[in-house]
Amino acid sequence: METGIIPPNLHYTRPQESSKAIIDGKLKVVTEPTPWNGGYAGISSFGFGGVNCHLILKHNPKNKIKNGAPSDNLPRLVTVSGRTEESVKVFLDDIEKHSALNVDIEYINLIHSVYSENILDHLYRGFTIVGSENSECTIKEIENYLETPRPIWFVFSGIGSQWPGMGADLMKFPVFAEAIKKCDAVLQPRGVDIINIVTSKDKTIFDNILHLFVGIAAVQIGLVDLIKSIGIVPNNIIGHSTGELGCAYADECFTAEQTILSAYLKGLAFIETEVIYGLMAVVSLGYNDVKDICPSDIDVACHNSSDSSIISGPADSMKELLAQLQVYFFFFFNKAVILFKY
Repeated sequence: METGIIPPNLHYTRPQESSKAIIDGKLKVVTEPTPWNGGYAGISSFGFGGVNCHLILKHNPKNKIKNGAPSDNLPRLVTVSGRTEESVKVFLDDIEKHSALNVDIEYINLIHSVYSENILDHLYRGFTIVGSENSECTIKEIENYLETPRPIWFVFSGIGSQWPGMGADLMKFPVFAEAIKKCDAVLQPRGVDIINIVTSKDKTIFDNILHLFVGIAAVQIGLVDLIKSIGIVPNNIIGHSTGELGCAYADECFTAEQTILSAYLKGLAFIETEVIYGLMAVVSLGYNDVKDICPSDIDVACHNSSDSSIISGPADSMKELLAQLQVYFFFFFNKAVILFKY
């Protein structure tokens, strides 16, 4: 079926006298490589131990194009399962071996179809990524599956999670690229080039705080669309700071247009609002401990945990308080105060 040639039987000379169909010419034993134009083929296996099997296969009329090579250079995620850890490892190793030189997307699609549903007693699961440009860093993982689905969380980060070119590689995925285009349609009339913001490797791109807000929001919108397009739906959603906009989009409170416009207006407010020069600091004290030592012009901006808070206020007041806290923490807890400027 793969070569179009029927392979010959070895060591055949003449039929047995009881093989009337062969003697009469109704059946023919292939003794030379013979062209095959497709159709049905019967495959039989008769074992001495009593394992008897017969399978009828139909030839696929579709011609294999470019040996199954994809039309893009995207990596492929391949997931498999098995009854033992070793079986999963052997299968993943074989997939990586055959994909080292050329990724056969028809082969990958076949594997996806086989493992698209749960297989009884397959208590080990694993994945690999093939077709990556950095083939030396093979990503592969195998774990025991205890038949209890683990919850899926979408976690949306806030300011500080951005980096130049953070969306460049993701633009190779059509679903992600389409999401960025939707954002671009909203921002272009307002003079903002979101495609450049998420793909540029310019280290100064996020010096403009407006770029920072819309960049993070756009990437989060694209990631939500991309992950949901392959059937992954979160059980829980959580976000911090501007990441709360990503939450609003993920649970469909906001449309993509509303989400990116909210990020734009938030960034615009930061630019256009006249504020005093201030400082922020992370301190190793909970809200109840830190609120009483802050002067009236310094606020507890974030209650991170029972022993971590972020305080914020005018630069001069903050410096005075931080100097006192630095001495306090150094002598009593050997801890530091982390300072941020804004």
